[in-house]
Amino acid sequence: MDLSEIRGRLQVITEEITASEEEEENEEAEEDEFVMVKNRNLSSDPGEPPDAWCSDCRVPTHSKPREHTHTQHRVVSLSNATQEIKSELSKCSSSLAEKITQMDNFISNLEEIFITVEENFGRQEQNLEQHYNDVLQSLSQRFKENSAALLDEKKLKLETLYGQLLNCGDVLTASKELIEHAQELHRCDDKHTFLQTVIPVIKRMEEFPQDELELKVGVSLDFAPPSSDLTEVKHMMDSINALPAPSAPVMNPQVAISASPSSLRVCWSLFSDDTVDFYELYRRQIFEDINIETMQDASVLRVKETHCVVKDLIPNSQYEFWVTATNTTGISPASEKAVYMTVPSPPVIKEHECVSCLEAALIRWDSGNTNPVESYTLELCEDGETDNAVTESIVAIPTCECVVQLQPWKRYIIAVRAVNIAGASEKSQPIKISTTGTFFHLLKETAHPSLCVLDDGFTIIYPDKDLSLSDMVFSDTTFNSCVAVLGDLIPVRGRHYWEVEIDDWTEYRVGVAYEDTQRSSYLGANATSWCMRHIRTPSRHKYEFLHNGWSADVRITVQPLCIGVFLDYDSGTLSFYNTHLQQHLHTFRCCFTQNVLPCFALDKPGTLRIHTGVPTPSYITHTQA
Repeated sequence: MDLSEIRGRLQVITEEITASEEEEENEEAEEDEFVMVKNRNLSSDPGEPPDAWCSDCRVPTHSKPREHTHTQHRVVSLSNATQEIKSELSKCSSSLAEKITQMDNFISNLEEIFITVEENFGRQEQNLEQHYNDVLQSLSQRFKENSAALLDEKKLKLETLYGQLLNCGDVLTASKELIEHAQELHRCDDKHTFLQTVIPVIKRMEEFPQDELELKVGVSLDFAPPSSDLTEVKHMMDSINALPAPSAPVMNPQVAISASPSSLRVCWSLFSDDTVDFYELYRRQIFEDINIETMQDASVLRVKETHCVVKDLIPNSQYEFWVTATNTTGISPASEKAVYMTVPSPPVIKEHECVSCLEAALIRWDSGNTNPVESYTLELCEDGETDNAVTESIVAIPTCECVVQLQPWKRYIIAVRAVNIAGASEKSQPIKISTTGTFFHLLKETAHPSLCVLDDGFTIIYPDKDLSLSDMVFSDTTFNSCVAVLGDLIPVRGRHYWEVEIDDWTEYRVGVAYEDTQRSSYLGANATSWCMRHIRTPSRHKYEFLHNGWSADVRITVQPLCIGVFLDYDSGTLSFYNTHLQQHLHTFRCCFTQNVLPCFALDKPGTLRIHTGVPTPSYITHTQA
């Protein structure tokens, strides 16, 4: 019976016991929990079946015993005894099931160990076979080399002996010929002839022994022993039991939430179960300028694990990493290079460049990073909410500004995050935006050189002393005829209101203009601007409402010292009010084809103070409604 069958049966028994216990609980107990039987003489029917259980003897009995066997024993009703035994059986079953589960886990562990042993054996067998094949190949190569050297030595010896043999043969032939010639002379009977021919023969025979004959063997009969230097083979034999050098590690790709602005968690792995003593992690920052990269040396970290947290990095920067593994045998090849990236630094919101109105806000910020980021995320919540939890996010913002829709008469906390492939940065320092009215700032880059914008950003002064032309610096955005400046109104086509405070003697122009209005023209003198103008004469104050050089005939008897300007894109109107008297002065009616910007100008030395973010007065909204 296997473990799965045992577990199945135990599960069935446990389910039956549980069902039985539930039935028993629904029944009312008919007997007491247990009865202590005293030594009493009671009569009972001999054929009556047992109705109780002796817990000590663990046998059925009667609640009114006839014998003294179970006296002073714990006797309980059959139903209670059944419930107790079933509970005990359930506990035993659970304990046994737990042990079987532990045994099953142990068997699974053993199976994994078996597989690991087989894999290690196969790898070690392959390693051993490879080493012995290398040894045999080396020995075979050494045998071939020694055999070739022995054959060469044998050939040299045989050639030398053969040369000596030929030389001896020539000497023997010459000796035989000389002896035969001497014998022929010796048999000659003619003395005169004998004497004439014998003298040269005798002389030749006397000279013949004088030739030095080499009668020694010219070679050694023994062969030189082969080289016995087996150092290389011995080294190979010694290395058979050594660990193989690790294989090249594999760099893991960067995962989410693994980076910060100054640190990276780098991970790698191995294809096989190589034994590694330590790893060396190399890194180099990636620059757009290739020359800088080639000049930079790689930094190295020695680590024990297959991961490492690299610190002291530059925010929003790319780094390439590669790693090698080392053990007692040697160093692995280097891994392929992987590119990781740190998260950006938090952006910096340009608080003095953020503008808003009743229904929206334009938030501008600086990236805060040297390298470009992929996008930005704007987060907002209402001020005063619990823990200031984020209630809305705008993601994938490509540039450093965003128009966000808001609810009127609220106060919001807004922050920005920079995002790249490594993740999002920390939040920027938050900014608080109130949607009680239209808030904007002055565009100093459009101001005439003679016009001064104070540090509060809302007060402009035309000094009594004019600058010389040589001291004036003009650009394409500055006004060069009219001493004017533009305001940075949020590009939302709705209702906007602001106020301008002036002195009674100041000559000014107040209104709106398109952003591309001619900088060489006066406000109200062209088709791209609308303004209210105050001219002070010795006899009276004159007011003009100018557009394209034309002014309506309007008479103002009470000089306004605070002018309310109300712009309504929906109705196509631009209205002016004397805020102190709540008096309507004039309304331009036109269809604005572009977004307009507030404009302010001083025709003569004086001061203007602009008030933004103020709610639109009720008398204006009621009139417009």
